[in-house]
Amino acid sequence: MEPDRELARRVTRSMETIFAFLEAELRRLMEWAIAQDPLQGVGVLATLERKLSEMGQSNQDFLNALLQKLHVSLEGQFRKFVDEQIRAIEDTKVKIKKRKGVISFIRIFPAFMTAVENMIAGVDHNQILRRTIDREYDRILKTMFESLMVIAREHPAVGIAGGTADPEDKEALNFHILLIENMNHFLEETDTRGLDVLEGWKTQANTEYHEHMALYLNTVMRRPLGRLLEQIENIEAQLQTGKSAMAIARQPSNNKAAFNKVLGSYDSKEVRKGIETLRKRVEKHFGDADDPTLSRGLVIRVLKECEEFYVGVENRIGRIITDVYSGEVIFEWPRADVKAAFR
Repeated sequence: MEPDRELARRVTRSMETIFAFLEAELRRLMEWAIAQDPLQGVGVLATLERKLSEMGQSNQDFLNALLQKLHVSLEGQFRKFVDEQIRAIEDTKVKIKKRKGVISFIRIFPAFMTAVENMIAGVDHNQILRRTIDREYDRILKTMFESLMVIAREHPAVGIAGGTADPEDKEALNFHILLIENMNHFLEETDTRGLDVLEGWKTQANTEYHEHMALYLNTVMRRPLGRLLEQIENIEAQLQTGKSAMAIARQPSNNKAAFNKVLGSYDSKEVRKGIETLRKRVEKHFGDADDPTLSRGLVIRVLKECEEFYVGVENRIGRIITDVYSGEVIFEWPRADVKAAFR
């Protein structure tokens, strides 16, 4: 800094007089850039911060003060821009007509984030702008996730579950489908670039994805495996309450003959038929997205989860046969047919 403060003040006043036009001109230039694309304000902010950092220890009081004014003004404009995006996200809850597929703000965010990050490439994590951007990401994502939940619960989809006599809770099924689709899109398309705020939201998306995948599977598996699952769950529930295996095996509905009869109804033909119907349902639920590549990948992942569910059912049957019926139930799960049906 200028050691003679009085001289420095006189120089600054002179600069303010000589360059009285400069602030207005620079503001007009910034406004022009932002008018072309509001996101350009982020790039201008990054440039201003770099210059302010360079001049922090200089004797350029006039320029330093001018850039500070422009920075404060531009930061306020960026905050207003984000406020507008948040209002648009919240408005989607009202304007959307049906809940199906990837919601617009989930689709747009990865591209929005990439554009912002490209403009501030090289910005230090300790700079004010980095903290500002991270804070605004958090605001946007909080609104996105909250709005998605509202949309999923309140807006009925058209033609997802199908079949008027279907005993399934269609609303619950549609809820799970929508969240799986949207969380999958967010997980696949969002590059966190090592940013803690994005890593946190991606972790939440992953949790939501797996939670609703489990609930979805538990619902759709009722068609191909309903009777078998009821039998297994009834026995498992009693075992968990501490009832002895011998007492369960003596029950008319759970004795060896009853259990063998239920298992026997799931022969190779029945299992393959059930899986074929299941594949068609999964295709119908997830294969009609706007992005064919992403939807195809999601269908494959859901079918893989379905296959693992079948493997889990086989393991559960094996444990019950061993623990409750001492291995005396004559039944062989059509493992090869299950594997072939999912290929």
